[in-house]
Amino acid sequence: MEIKIRSIGNSMGIIFPKQITRIMNFHIEDVIELDVDTERERLIMERKKKSLKENLLDGIIASQEDNLAFVNDFDELEGEI
Repeated sequence: MEIKIRSIGNSMGIIFPKQITRIMNFHIEDVIELDVDTERERLIMERKKKSLKENLLDGIIASQEDNLAFVNDFDELEGEI
């Protein structure tokens, strides 16, 4: 797959095709790490791994959101009983 380098203000950038974002499971605000293999003229890109603390915090937030949604649904059901 070929992708053109584009001008973005005073910088250069690439836009990932939807197919790539799906395969890599990219989301807005994800952080990636870049490295360069100068011998082979390759750019190496990896998703930045989150720390255990960051993963736990993400899980707690998601759990709280699920619990709030359950409570809101329960209130609606209670009126029907």
